Amino acid sequence: MLLTIACGALCAAGLSAHESAGQAPAKQGKTAAQERYEQEVRDAAAARARYEAEVRAAEAARRRYEEELARSNRRRAEYDRRMAQREARAAARNRPAPDRQEAAPARTAAASDRNCEERRERSRRRGRDVGGFLGGIAGGVIGGPAGGVANVVGGLLPVGALIGEAIASLLDCEEQQQAATATEEAVRGGVGTTAVWRSETRPGVTGSSTVMAAEPAAGDTEPCLTVTDIVIVDGEETRAPKRMCRRPPSNRYVRV
Repeated sequence: MLLTIACGALCAAGLSAHESAGQAPAKQGKTAAQERYEQEVRDAAAARARYEAEVRAAEAARRRYEEELARSNRRRAEYDRRMAQREARAAARNRPAPDRQEAAPARTAAASDRNCEERRERSRRRGRDVGGFLGGIAGGVIGGPAGGVANVVGGLLPVGALIGEAIASLLDCEEQQQAATATEEAVRGGVGTTAVWRSETRPGVTGSSTVMAAEPAAGDTEPCLTVTDIVIVDGEETRAPKRMCRRPPSNRYVRV
């Protein structure tokens, strides 16, 4: 019986040792998995910390940008305000007195008209002088009266007798004279004739006169012509028809 008890004890001790040896690897395997899991948790926490730091840096950069933009807008507004004040002061210095504002354009127009008329008068005087000179030569050589040549060369018509206000208002003095000369050239050529001129004082200014139709004399009426004037100023075209008739004792056509 003692032998039976001893064998049971030995068997129980061997079984306990075997169980202890089998449980050790299991405990070691669980610890490694736990360590891997904890490392992954630490890596995720570090990544999240980096992400949050980047978000905070981006937010700080955005705030700095908005502050700089606001300062720039304030500086721009201040600059615009100073420039507006400066322009207002300059305009106030250059503005004429109230009682002279309306008179200034009229004086300018009147002065321009006087200058044009003075130039035309000088042209007429030169024409009369040249006509008298040529007439004297013709009278001395041919022996006939000098009046015919003087009438042709020296009889310069006023510009207003040849071109209308719509055309004259677009041209300077020299251009008005060119337009008037073109009208006379076209009239001499008859229906269908076009005389073209180009400004000698301003680039981009041209014009022409074209005889469109003729009305023969009938009874007490004199012959008349329909003429169309065209002026182009910087690409903008203006057309102005006019009626021109011959008025005795002159044989030249004038605007009616």
